[in-house]
Amino acid sequence: MGGFYGLQGYKIECEFQFLINDDRKTWIFRSFCFTGKRKIRYTFPIEKGWRNMYGRKMAEQIAEILKESDYHTVEKALADFRRPMDGEFRNLLVDIIVERWIDTPKDVPFSYARSIWNRKDINREEYQALLEEIRSYPIAPINKAKISDFLWVVENDFSNAKIAETAYCEHLKNTGAFADHIMAINRILFISKKIRSKEINEEVRKNLLIKVLEEYDNSSHAKIGYLIKTAMEEKVDTGYLIPYVENILKTYDDNSCDAPLIGKFCDLLEELYCRKNNWQKKKCITEPKLIAIRRRKIQAVRMEAEYAGASSKGNLMRKIHYLKEVIQLLKTIQGTEEERKALLQEIAQIEEASLSEMMVWSDKQDASGIVKELFRQLEDLDKEEALCYFASFLPIPVREKVKNQVLNRTGILNTIFPAAILGKGGKLIAKSRPVKKPDGTIDEGALKDNMERTAAMEMDYFAQILVRNTFEYIRSRFVIEESDVKKIVDVSCAIPEGRKESYTKGLMFGFSGDFLTALSILIPQIENAVRYLAVECGEPVYNMNEEGIEEVKPMHAVLELEGVKESLDEDLIFALNTIFCSKFGFNMRNNVAHGMLDDQAFQSFKALYIWWFALKFCYLFCGKLQEENRSKINKKLKQLMEKKDNMDEN
Repeated sequence: MGGFYGLQGYKIECEFQFLINDDRKTWIFRSFCFTGKRKIRYTFPIEKGWRNMYGRKMAEQIAEILKESDYHTVEKALADFRRPMDGEFRNLLVDIIVERWIDTPKDVPFSYARSIWNRKDINREEYQALLEEIRSYPIAPINKAKISDFLWVVENDFSNAKIAETAYCEHLKNTGAFADHIMAINRILFISKKIRSKEINEEVRKNLLIKVLEEYDNSSHAKIGYLIKTAMEEKVDTGYLIPYVENILKTYDDNSCDAPLIGKFCDLLEELYCRKNNWQKKKCITEPKLIAIRRRKIQAVRMEAEYAGASSKGNLMRKIHYLKEVIQLLKTIQGTEEERKALLQEIAQIEEASLSEMMVWSDKQDASGIVKELFRQLEDLDKEEALCYFASFLPIPVREKVKNQVLNRTGILNTIFPAAILGKGGKLIAKSRPVKKPDGTIDEGALKDNMERTAAMEMDYFAQILVRNTFEYIRSRFVIEESDVKKIVDVSCAIPEGRKESYTKGLMFGFSGDFLTALSILIPQIENAVRYLAVECGEPVYNMNEEGIEEVKPMHAVLELEGVKESLDEDLIFALNTIFCSKFGFNMRNNVAHGMLDDQAFQSFKALYIWWFALKFCYLFCGKLQEENRSKINKKLKQLMEKKDNMDEN
């Protein structure tokens, strides 16, 4: 509700929000905002019975939405739901309905929803009653199952487990999204065993698994890999599973470089053949069938190596890593000595060539020492620590240092002539005034422009030397999985609920080298995260025009809000402005939004840096996770320095 009313010549904006409070048995109407920035809160008593009637009506309307089984459609409909609804309950319900992270029966679902449920400021009894009321209507089985499953997970109520089991089974009888099938079958497997279900016995579970396998739509080979593993654990017939896995492997052509997935299916197939024929698992194999399977895996890894070496930037360290993996696989096959010898020679040649690759800065600075020290520090870190090092230890430009650099520059070119920025095709896209005015004073606007230009140059250097080499080292040593990234995103308080999946997917595309997709996802999410942080700082992120329409403030305006500047680190704000908003920086928000970048731009050092900054931005707000990992890394680095000092003394 809202509108304008005349009062003694003053314009009044009237906006109502509703909040039910059971303790006081009241509704709170808030707030009237006068032009003089006065806020008045009125409290009116209302009968609890009327409130219950209102709750039933709302439950009925929500249930109408939940008749739809597609979670995308439901999520949008709940977001557009116009009747007053507790914001936290809306978030809770959305998190329950869109849940689909379950890959194995061992996974505990509803992590987002559980974090809301465990908050002390919500009324659990009221929320539970409303969820049960919604469930009582004829909603889609998958939605009924998820609501019941959630209530069982958080309240440990046996009756909810039974309802969830039945509803999941009903869902599997119909067609639907494969992601929901994955969740349904895994939850059935877990629940039926946990509650010792009489209806869902071992034979039923096997048949349900086969049904889901048969309905696989080729949408996610990673998920189907998990499901096949589950089927093996449930002792589904190898005579069915072997040709199933072989058919999946046939979907990859001979030149495919999807080594991690091909390798996973090869390992599954090898295990199935061993199980079928009672072959002992051995490091060195002699059976022709197993040799053929390992040769397929070797081929995929070899193609991955060729792809890495043929990239425009020559990812030589990744190529070396894959070639070493090929050697280790060949060691398990007799008669491969000559192949391994040739590969060792190839690796030696690549290692020699890679030395020149480390020195890439246009100022002809020798960065090989920096890179060598970087690798030395990363060597003793595990995967989680290496990701922390990558996201947390690599620096961003220090605002005060950049300012001093600009002010201390000498020469007429840097002091009295303007700075010009040329875009694609040599077009002038930005022009700054000289930093120094004719009277010798500093032009603050020009100073800001030049600081952002200088910071952008520093970022480009960081990208080439620090970010790029750390990125390639981590990818050559570890397989970064979605669960690794999700662990970071889930605990980051900078990423709002309802945006965590998008952020996770964007970071994962970056780890795979697809920065075009990664940045297309992440840049809008970062802008939203900045607005979200501003709201958390108590600042408005909307402007109101003369017609009373609220318009979102642009990103650069949000970064100028006093609450934001007081709460966020000045170097972080400076980096955000330089990367996303400034024409003298990367200006990536506008460039992406207006389609100003071609495909090549998304494969540049600049694109790599922006993706890395998105990871760093997320990690900066990870609290305990960041603190614990930084502590472990610092301890290891200290030991490394002590070891180096001892060697120097000797």
